[in-house]
Amino acid sequence: MKKILVFAVLLVGSFTLGAQNFSGTFDQVKTLKISGKTIKSAGDIEFTAPDQLAMLYTSPNGDFFIIDGTQIRMDMRGVQLDVDAKTNKTVALQRNALIYSCTGEYEKIAREMDADCTVTPGKNGGKHVELKVKKALPKGYSGVILEYNKAGLIQKLTLEEFGGITTDYILKVK
Repeated sequence: MKKILVFAVLLVGSFTLGAQNFSGTFDQVKTLKISGKTIKSAGDIEFTAPDQLAMLYTSPNGDFFIIDGTQIRMDMRGVQLDVDAKTNKTVALQRNALIYSCTGEYEKIAREMDADCTVTPGKNGGKHVELKVKKALPKGYSGVILEYNKAGLIQKLTLEEFGGITTDYILKVK
């Protein structure tokens, strides 16, 4: 049932004209700095511009993370959440970081996070983008690192949290 809902959301969003859409797979590695523990996950990813993202986990199977406009729905290892980003600033920052990373609008992430933005040439004609927050916050990201290919599609996303948690997403998208 979860997958039917996700694909229905994506189908509706696929009618967006002139949008940058992609699908593929991802590997995720979350590293807890204090303990050195890593948590590995993987799955399928679908993005439909301007603001729909679905991550369907195959490991652990059944987990999902969905952004549909301002609404975020997730079931991650039994923790369920259904929240509107318009009513929660922390969730809004997470939503926007993910959406703007997919659309290549990293300048918007930098503005929202009050972060310095450095763009350098990446691998094979792509871009390497680093965002570093100027002032520490109690919650949220301290930095974001993005890798785009020559076509402008995201290949890697690293989210660094103030609490010492780093999450790396390696994407294979087309």
